[in-house]
Amino acid sequence: MSDVTTHLGLPLLAAGQAQKHVTHNEALALLDGLVQLACLDKDLGAPPTSPAEGDRYLVTAPSPTGAWVGLSGQVVRFTDGVWVGAVPATGWIAYIADEKRAYVFDGQTWAPLTSSGALDRLGINTQADATNRLALKSDAALFSWDDVTPGSGDARFTVNKKAASRDAGFVFQTGWSSRALFGTLGGDDFVLKTSSDGSAFVTALKAAAATGIVSFSKSPVAPTPASTDSSTQIATTAYVQRALAPSRVAVSDADYTVQATDRIVAVTKLTASQTLTLPSASAFPPGTNLTILDETGACSPARPLTLHLTSGDTINGMPGLVLDTPYAFLSLQSDGVSRWTVAGRKPMANRSTFTSVAYPGPKQVLDNGFHRVVMPNILSDDGQNWDSANNWYVCPRTGIYQVDANLRLLDHTASGTQYGLGVYIDEADGPWFLWHCTGTGSAFRSTFAYSRMTFQSAGDRLRLFSYTEPTASADSAALQICLISEAL
Repeated sequence: MSDVTTHLGLPLLAAGQAQKHVTHNEALALLDGLVQLACLDKDLGAPPTSPAEGDRYLVTAPSPTGAWVGLSGQVVRFTDGVWVGAVPATGWIAYIADEKRAYVFDGQTWAPLTSSGALDRLGINTQADATNRLALKSDAALFSWDDVTPGSGDARFTVNKKAASRDAGFVFQTGWSSRALFGTLGGDDFVLKTSSDGSAFVTALKAAAATGIVSFSKSPVAPTPASTDSSTQIATTAYVQRALAPSRVAVSDADYTVQATDRIVAVTKLTASQTLTLPSASAFPPGTNLTILDETGACSPARPLTLHLTSGDTINGMPGLVLDTPYAFLSLQSDGVSRWTVAGRKPMANRSTFTSVAYPGPKQVLDNGFHRVVMPNILSDDGQNWDSANNWYVCPRTGIYQVDANLRLLDHTASGTQYGLGVYIDEADGPWFLWHCTGTGSAFRSTFAYSRMTFQSAGDRLRLFSYTEPTASADSAALQICLISEAL
């Protein structure tokens, strides 16, 4: 029979042994040194100079010196003024105080318990099991880059699966019932799945591994780029739905204060002038269109739509804007500060601004002064801009007009005559009036062509007039006017 125990080598009392207390006390000293083993350090190659009674160290140096010679790999303790070693057995665990870390002896070397590979599961504040070998109960968990070793500064969390057909992902639960999954689930595409009951899941989003194209299988259909599309833009369902169904407000025969959430303001009834007050440019989302439109066709200089701005705001640099054309359409964008910019405008078709009138003859006396030419024949006037009673054209909108006219003059003198032609808001000489003269000979006919562009305001009255000396008359005349560029 051995005189020491099997595992810790504690001395045993022999039958009829004298001074049994010595053996007993030696066994107690060994127990005190090895049970709940906590060493001060493991990296010293020689004993400390002033050890305290009971101090313990793990000697890992291959060739320690001094009193530790021959004690490499052992647990040493200072007792009764000498260093005593204990040879470890496989599975011994020692806590190293200066590292605040536990080490385990594998039969050959001491290795950190956390990296020895010996643990098959770990539970922190909870119990790990065969499925969840790493388990944690905590209100928060932190994974940070290694600033101790130090590391590279990166922080990566790797989830690796055996094959594409398997799952690598994260599960989000409520009351232990799964509600969302994301990862590479059953394939290499990255997917997000949701569930209302933890058993039936729908795929909300999928990012194709091969192309990177993102699809929303359970959402309203959004444009999906072709495989050859190399653009970096993505059309999301939210954007498409918003573009297809913007907020529309119908305004019926009343003033209205436009809200920052409005996108289309449609005037559905208009019997008198109306004021639309825009929100502050700073309150409207930049890059978003605000559309104002007249759906009635009743908008006109007599029934305008006036856009009123917050003090300090401008539209294209102007403090306000008036729409006065049938079916007027205006699209605005805000800079998010104080400026509105016209992003699109579709006025009434210019066909309605075109007027063509004529005097076919045989003779209209215009002698001796400035005279308005009477134009009784209306060839085209869809917009009803020609005032037959006064023989003038009423400009329907502010902008640039193209004016073309011609006059055939009949001169009854033998010496010739001086004459001129103009289209203006008054019968008077000026840069709008062009002078000419006829040749000699009785009954001489001369045709004079007139063409110019002019900026006019809505409501201006343009008339064709001429100046001739005595005995001259108009044999025929024609006038065409059309708006070619509308001003804001």
